[in-house]
Amino acid sequence: DFRRGDANGDGTNDISDAIFTLRAVFALGPQSSCQDAADANDDGLVDVSDAVRGLLSVFGSQGPLAAPYLTCGSDPTADSLDCASAPSCIAN
Repeated sequence: DFRRGDANGDGTNDISDAIFTLRAVFALGPQSSCQDAADANDDGLVDVSDAVRGLLSVFGSQGPLAAPYLTCGSDPTADSLDCASAPSCIAN
């Protein structure tokens, strides 16, 4: 299970997820342990458009992300991305 848009795995969807994604894409920063979570626009890829879509959602101009968004869940969309670990969705 994962929470869409939570690229950095901290349990919130905010500007830090977009920054994390941009660093991963452009600056060879760390990759998300859950690529499905980093795929904010649910197109099956992790790229700059995910950071943009996440920001548009956070700042309210484009509505919520695709499920699973505010709660942890599985990806209803078939794609080649995986989710090795989503720390904020692991039960304690």
